[in-house]
Amino acid sequence: METTPNLQVYDLGHLGLVASIVDQIGLVQTVDQFVGPRPGEKVSTGMALKAAILNALGFVTSPLYLFGHFFQGKPTELLLGPGITPELLNDDRMGRMLDSLYAAGVTELFVEVAKSARRAFPFPVRALHVDSTSFHVHGVYGSGEEGQTDTGDEPLVIRLTHGYSRDHRPDLKQWVMNLICADTGGIPLLFAPGDGNQSDQEALVPLLARYRQGLELGEVVVLDGASYSQENLGALQGFSWVMRVPATLKEARALLRKELPQEAWRPLLPGYRGLEVESEYGGVRQRWLLVESQERARMEEASLQQRIARAEGEARKVLGRLTARTFACEADARRALSEASGRLPLHRLVYLGVQEERQWERVGRPRKGERPLAVVYRLRARLEVDEVKVERARRGLGRFLLATNVLDREGLPPQEVLRRYKDQARTVERGFRFLKDPLFFAESTFLKRPERVMALGMVMALALLVYALGEWALRRRLWEAGSSLPDQKGRPTAKPTLRWVFQLFMWVRLVELGGRWFVLNLAPHHETAVRLLGAGRYYLLE
Repeated sequence: METTPNLQVYDLGHLGLVASIVDQIGLVQTVDQFVGPRPGEKVSTGMALKAAILNALGFVTSPLYLFGHFFQGKPTELLLGPGITPELLNDDRMGRMLDSLYAAGVTELFVEVAKSARRAFPFPVRALHVDSTSFHVHGVYGSGEEGQTDTGDEPLVIRLTHGYSRDHRPDLKQWVMNLICADTGGIPLLFAPGDGNQSDQEALVPLLARYRQGLELGEVVVLDGASYSQENLGALQGFSWVMRVPATLKEARALLRKELPQEAWRPLLPGYRGLEVESEYGGVRQRWLLVESQERARMEEASLQQRIARAEGEARKVLGRLTARTFACEADARRALSEASGRLPLHRLVYLGVQEERQWERVGRPRKGERPLAVVYRLRARLEVDEVKVERARRGLGRFLLATNVLDREGLPPQEVLRRYKDQARTVERGFRFLKDPLFFAESTFLKRPERVMALGMVMALALLVYALGEWALRRRLWEAGSSLPDQKGRPTAKPTLRWVFQLFMWVRLVELGGRWFVLNLAPHHETAVRLLGAGRYYLLE
């Protein structure tokens, strides 16, 4: 009787691409060098961290705390090393890994991995983008009132507490992730966890100063308006920076609403115009760039019309209360109308006169020659939109204010100041959107101790590092090779997102048949991506 050869099918997909990027940046070696081996461990901390990144970038509805389940049916020995089976990648191993990462110092360790990544992939860095976001946590945690006991560079523990929620979950406690990303591909260069009620104004600039040498700074540091203060401007001495100026500052508010001649404006980027003024706010010489955005002006004009409609309802109530009152004389009535009209934000009350009313001693028709007890006056007025107030409000639509301490206009022209600031949306903010995507499944955390939450944040940031680095490298190598991959409509593209490339690998399988290994469903475009990302050994192409 003929026997059927032993057949094993494994779900390989895009995990070989991820594993290859992790290998090239030397993550396992860097982490194991910092953490050191433990007696009897079969999976080192660095290798467990590689497995966690594979899990995080698996893009399945399997959250990170279901660590072991993710690797069922995956070729773990190919991806991680001989002898590493799914049974070894369990929740206990992940917990010990998180404890080891915390003990080594999550921020310092992340910086070392990022430096190793820059050596493996020498991407240019012209600017650093700095920002933060919050992640809510589930479960019961301490009050968070004990505070940090930081005596060195690494906080001993963060506070999981209530604060301003970017997740729109103010009912839950949270922690804050601080990221510093390169302008190239939004690749993160520094991760630091923070308290749930962290103040960006107090945290981000000291973070920059603390890790200044380790970051190997680019030309310019870009921060949001929360960091623009006299204290921070002094602390940023020696940095070149671009920041948004808060509209709450008196000087900024006056400039944003100022009526300016058309000839004073200069074109910047498409859809933007601006003008420059000099400032010495906080004792620091700087250039202020007043920017006006056409698209933003259109959006704010629509918002202004909604404000006018809402204000009209409130103004009618004010008019109703005034017309229901009685006044001792016409002058009192006119004065009350003028005061109420001045308090209306976008409308005015127009005086139409007064109506005299006589008050008699008794109800009914007064007797001949009877004198009234009092004579009072009621206002007659109408409500209309105050075009002067509306025009004053419209004058600042679409405007915002940027500042830089780079005084050389040739070295950093106005359009480049705006471009650097706009890059914030495609670098660090794009990274936050990636981490909060439901497919990433790490927007909320379920760990029991703040120390492990800090380490899990590092895993999330490293997953972003691997993803952003892989996308940048693939796009660059496609361009250099004059090659392309199919997009969602089957058309060639040299700028695919790495998520789409991962989607292309969905049906790639690894098969063991009779002691021989095969990779199924590998098309020419798969081979192109594998070759350009140096992942040949994971797809049996070497």
